[in-house]
Amino acid sequence: MKVEVGRVQVFFPASLEIQEELLKAGFKVLYDRETGRKTPVPVAVSSRKGRRLRRDRPLKAENFESDGKFAKVPGERATMEIEPTEKGFLILRPKPLEYHIKEMGFVSVPPRIWGTWASFSIPFSLYETLTDFLSEFKTNETNGFYLTSRGAGKRIEVYAYKGRTRKDLGIPVFSYALGLQGLALADEYLREKTEENGVPRGRLRYLKLGLRKRKETKAGLKIGVAWEDGRPSETTLKLSTTEPRIKIQGLYGEFIGKLRGELTRTDEWYIIVHAGDFTSALHGVMGAFG
Repeated sequence: MKVEVGRVQVFFPASLEIQEELLKAGFKVLYDRETGRKTPVPVAVSSRKGRRLRRDRPLKAENFESDGKFAKVPGERATMEIEPTEKGFLILRPKPLEYHIKEMGFVSVPPRIWGTWASFSIPFSLYETLTDFLSEFKTNETNGFYLTSRGAGKRIEVYAYKGRTRKDLGIPVFSYALGLQGLALADEYLREKTEENGVPRGRLRYLKLGLRKRKETKAGLKIGVAWEDGRPSETTLKLSTTEPRIKIQGLYGEFIGKLRGELTRTDEWYIIVHAGDFTSALHGVMGAFG
């Protein structure tokens, strides 16, 4: 089954592993005080609604308009393949067909401290189609599943998690792979940065800028439904990791953050969960509203 995705956001700046890989290659990540050169790790975004950003935020976009102060990125397309396996797992394969990469804006909490570092949304109009497709995995077993919510203003999001200690994770994730490799705009961006940073271009072919789940990585997928103005607007999927912690040496000191995965070269994106967990969480979040 393939569905249209409303929004994709992968916060690669949350990965100290990727930052360290670029630093070792000679890139000035994030900012070189002496020369003023910046090499921010890109955030990969695909948004069906389009976005208005400060002009200096987009690092690369296939098409955007600018008035000198702001950049308007038009609506973009992304899909997600949802593939059940014979062993009862579900493989989610998000694919940004149109996208842009941008610099991370200022936030009070550094991304390396975040739990969630990749998020995907599916229009709520596809909720019934999705639940019908996964109906064979539906059970009446709700023990071990819990709900929580977060919201601001007119938007509230309810998501499910499995196990009392997994509130920050959601349902268990057995494997995943996400990476900058395979994103043509990221390749173009880094080729330009090799000249700016004095890095031999040939070095790019040896870099590992993807992440794959390690055995010790505590990972989960938060499955939720967002409500706006009292109506459900989208189904949300958020990939999170919480433990263990890692440490790297940055340009100007030591950084400590959350393990995102093992560095790898991959142009394939996927997340693997148990189909029963996914289906139970999907039904559970709607049950919160009757």
